[in-house]
Amino acid sequence: MRRTVFAVAVAGLLASAGQGLACEGGDVIFEDTFQDNGGGWSQKKTVAIGDGALTFTLPADDMQSNLNVMFSVEDADVCVEAVWPHGVGNGENNGRILGAGLLFWGENNRTYYQFGILSNGRYWIARKQDGAWVGTIAANIDSPAIKTAPGAANTLRVDAKGSQLAFFINGTKVRELRGQAPKGSWRFGVSGDNFDKSNEATVLFTNMKVTD
Repeated sequence: MRRTVFAVAVAGLLASAGQGLACEGGDVIFEDTFQDNGGGWSQKKTVAIGDGALTFTLPADDMQSNLNVMFSVEDADVCVEAVWPHGVGNGENNGRILGAGLLFWGENNRTYYQFGILSNGRYWIARKQDGAWVGTIAANIDSPAIKTAPGAANTLRVDAKGSQLAFFINGTKVRELRGQAPKGSWRFGVSGDNFDKSNEATVLFTNMKVTD
């Protein structure tokens, strides 16, 4: 019964999600609409893939990441669409706060960069090295580009060309940076954050696209 109710809830969220992603490269390297678990993602207890969504089920006050295992890139334009679940408020005092992240310049599951949005309308950019967060490049920056309503879909995009990075939320460029890219190829992925210290929560991604 619980699985049936969850499937119905997911279907309702997907109905409100967009159909296309804004990556602008000419060649598609990777694309996944999460209809099944064949897209090269790590299988974990906290991750469900299928029926059009990759879903993190997060314990209270928890963060989970998932780098794609089967694909790697060098210069790439990476886009992903995240959907806020119903029951998440659009303000810090009006419901749970969740985070949805796009991972890039990943070397392994302990070393990567993260570009994320919060359900209260803020974004961040951070770096993880050998399992420890070593720097926050942008912390809790307000952005009117973020859709905060329950069930709203947001598209995150990172255009990584050499040492140049451009960050977009729903087509709006929010930041440009220069950085030291990994030598050779790197991996991409997604992450979910649950800032509720008492309750479990879900973070959903409905499709992902990577172009060259």
